[in-house]
Amino acid sequence: MSIVIGLAPGQDNRAAVELGIVLARTYRRRIVATAVDSAAFPMAPVHFESQYEKRFRTVAEAALDEARALIPSDIESECVLHSSRSSRRGLLEMCEKTDAYRLVVGPSSEGKPGKIALGSVSNGLLHSARLPVALAPAGFEAPEEARLERITAAYSGSSTSADLILGAAMVSAESDVPFRIASFAPRSRVVASANVPFDMESRVIDEWAKAVQRDTDKILCSIEQLHIKPGETDVVIGTGADWSAALGAVEWRQPEVMMLGSSGLGALKRVSLGSHAMRILQNSPVPVVVVPRRAKVDYIRQQTV
Repeated sequence: MSIVIGLAPGQDNRAAVELGIVLARTYRRRIVATAVDSAAFPMAPVHFESQYEKRFRTVAEAALDEARALIPSDIESECVLHSSRSSRRGLLEMCEKTDAYRLVVGPSSEGKPGKIALGSVSNGLLHSARLPVALAPAGFEAPEEARLERITAAYSGSSTSADLILGAAMVSAESDVPFRIASFAPRSRVVASANVPFDMESRVIDEWAKAVQRDTDKILCSIEQLHIKPGETDVVIGTGADWSAALGAVEWRQPEVMMLGSSGLGALKRVSLGSHAMRILQNSPVPVVVVPRRAKVDYIRQQTV
């Protein structure tokens, strides 16, 4: 299995490559850095098409050369220029061809430092990918030889996020990476949902944390392979004036990833982000791995084969 890194020709791909290196080292997978050649124009004059394709291929090859220079020699890797009708389609084709474990993409060129910014390709992937998609924040860097310090699973109480917790816990156990569960919300949302005055907020949050712990204990203890006892899993609650403050209210390690479940509104096995998940993604201070609906089934199958 591979870690496919999607390279955007003509853009800064360091964040995606750095995240791909961390995941490859943590999960002991090889890297397939991929630039997609989608330069053909169906209705373009032959001369113009030839000139454009030549120029685009030169830029794509430059992106591959930059990736080669960044990937350390101790990680098995290959850098591929893949021709396809579109960048999104080409990356998904390479994921299928190489039996990808993760697809890694970087932020759009408009991304703010430290934040995840979706571009047209990454946004399309989140609605068509059949495997976890790792999104790197702008400017993401990792120390030399770094592995993941922790995997955090975002929990909202839905059946989708319950599946996510199981999947994330299995990945954590398999890769020997610490695991925790986190739930986030702005203070106004917490207090309004409980219909209590603001001076009782801390009591509401304490009860919320206990409820999340009870729920997740039941979920995790249902999987015998995990050998997790009730209360063993770290659970954190992040609240603040807004979503950014809520995510900033908990401690994060470097490098760490947050696994985020897809919405139940998405097509079967495909990724689709609801508004709650999208706000978490946009305000996350660490890379986010968006996981398909059937994460539990997929991860359990991977663990037992």
